[in-house]
Amino acid sequence: MPKVDEMSFLDHLEELRWRILKSMAAIIVIAIAAYTRADTIINFLTAPALRLETPVIMQALRVSDMFMVQLIVSLLTGLIVASPIVLYQIWRFIAPAMVRSSNLLTLAVVLSGSIFFIAGLSFGYKVLLPFSLRFFTSLGGELVQSNFSIHSYLGYAAWMLLAAGMVFQLPVISFILTRIGLLTPAFLRHYRRYALVTILIFAAIMTPPDPLSQLLMSLPLLGLYEFSILISRIFLPRALTSKA
Repeated sequence: MPKVDEMSFLDHLEELRWRILKSMAAIIVIAIAAYTRADTIINFLTAPALRLETPVIMQALRVSDMFMVQLIVSLLTGLIVASPIVLYQIWRFIAPAMVRSSNLLTLAVVLSGSIFFIAGLSFGYKVLLPFSLRFFTSLGGELVQSNFSIHSYLGYAAWMLLAAGMVFQLPVISFILTRIGLLTPAFLRHYRRYALVTILIFAAIMTPPDPLSQLLMSLPLLGLYEFSILISRIFLPRALTSKA
């Protein structure tokens, strides 16, 4: 493989294409295997809604709903289980831009990225999803019965879980952008106040209107941002240290 400074634009596109194809292949293979256990996965994903104080009824409103639901949960499972492979492919595409790269660094990035992704999924499943469902179902009061289309519910749950998993990648993204030279601790510190306001607004929207729920939602996100600043400061290239 030619060095990064010797690769043409078309070579970069070809490299990116193969990385994407390998990632998609891993996701599809695992999704096919997960399809055989789709009912178990559906039961797991619907549990937060069925445990709400407000009674919830799941409905299939179209003939094809259950097939689409099984397809969604299979692809979601494929993406989650194949996430280390996807992270590896992303890193291998980015790594040539690094000043120094090694197998140990690759292992550290993939392992830490996978751990943060799983932590984000856990946060989304145990905190974000139940709080948001509790808030949205409470808007109707006693006059409106919560009947969810299982298709739309699982689409919403999948989006929430993946969004939480991606947000928890912030320290890994901070490390990569810092090593490339696109991010500095000074930049993150400068925008800390904006990040704080954004996180508090997000927590206020996604949780019931009580301080405890908003605190439980916002603290992990604030902690991630501060940890990203620390990561950026630790791994900032020496040539940029004076600018930080």
